[in-house]
Amino acid sequence: MDGILIGTSGYDYPEWKGVFYPEDLKRKDFLLYYSTVFNALELNSSFYNMPTAERLCSFYDRSEGKLNFSVKANRLLTHEIGLVWQGAAEDFKLALNPLMQKDVLSALLFQFPQSFHYTKENRIYLAKLISEFEGFPVVIEFRHSEWIRESVFEGLQKRNASIAFCDMPQLKKLPDGTLTKTPFIGSNAYIRLHGRNQNAWYNATENSTNGNARYCYDYSDGELSSFVPIVSKANHEGRKVQMYFNNHPKGSGARNAKRMRELVE
Repeated sequence: MDGILIGTSGYDYPEWKGVFYPEDLKRKDFLLYYSTVFNALELNSSFYNMPTAERLCSFYDRSEGKLNFSVKANRLLTHEIGLVWQGAAEDFKLALNPLMQKDVLSALLFQFPQSFHYTKENRIYLAKLISEFEGFPVVIEFRHSEWIRESVFEGLQKRNASIAFCDMPQLKKLPDGTLTKTPFIGSNAYIRLHGRNQNAWYNATENSTNGNARYCYDYSDGELSSFVPIVSKANHEGRKVQMYFNNHPKGSGARNAKRMRELVE
């Protein structure tokens, strides 16, 4: 299946040495090596620190132009929303412009926390946010099941935004990780695989930065194979299929992404 983008959420993990990266590979060469295996990368460092155009251009240059990039929106737009969020939006758009101009920005991911409830105030904010990024390949990820409803799907479709289908534990208040509940919307078929570590999802001792407990999961061949017909259907519908593995601990995401690539090929 041509044109399918497969990669991981983040790449700069020293623990991947000996699992994905060669043991003797220098950290500065991680990205270039990564680009020889995958065709897409979900950048998540942009969530923690507002990126600059120079910073994002460096990812393009260091991967020798081989990668498509999905860029995760800064937390000032999803988790720490202030009265002057438009300023953060302008800064973010300026940073993204070089990737847009090079036609390698495959998605702009807005991941909202579970605390972002389906309220009138939040619906108004979301509509304004999507409007602010008109023309960008916007993808919205909800972490609360309240948002999984037809009116939301219709609103996203109307605004040319897509919704992220997330494979994650089936827990109360989390979106149902099935396509009957979360259909693909718009031109992107965006799939994020977080793992199914149910016991650790709400672990209070979890490292909030790395998410090692929450995302520690290794998909079986059977679990990965179940996505093949989903990917095939979306591909035949003419959607841009993107799959990113966020189960990074112990190199599981890299291993699973490589295997997924083999399965869809």
